[in-house]
Amino acid sequence: MIVDLLRWLEASWYGHLMRDVPWMFPTFEGLHFVGMALLFGSIALIDLRVLGFAKGLPIGPLHKLLPLAFGGFALNVITGIGFVASDPMSYWVVPAFRFKMLLIMLAGLNAIWFWISVLPKVEDWGAGEEASSLAKKISMASLLLWVGVITAGRFIAFAGTGTL
Repeated sequence: MIVDLLRWLEASWYGHLMRDVPWMFPTFEGLHFVGMALLFGSIALIDLRVLGFAKGLPIGPLHKLLPLAFGGFALNVITGIGFVASDPMSYWVVPAFRFKMLLIMLAGLNAIWFWISVLPKVEDWGAGEEASSLAKKISMASLLLWVGVITAGRFIAFAGTGTL
């Protein structure tokens, strides 16, 4: 099933575009880094405040950064699919790629957990106030998961088949 999806992606217009337009892949690499900076930068600021750094800032207004995180994530999904579409089988055989996909799914579930259990209460946490223990655990997991995603992403090119 996965292999069929990867073959379809490779044969798609997107796969052809990524292989046939010489400047597309390097442009997507730059955009992927911008997307990750938006995503991780926004999330890290929120998570670090929840963990107790910069206690002078109220937590609630920091969540106005979430649209930047969502925009960065969307940019990374678009560019990431483009990378894979260029040569899906070379990506699929790399354990770091599959590990990155797992970490992204776990980070998404962690974000949903935060959204459901913590986000409704953040407006109550003003400057100088401590976040709940649950919020701190979720934020620590978020930081670790996203650092793992970034690290696994960097390993893809270096632990691959030599064609990436």
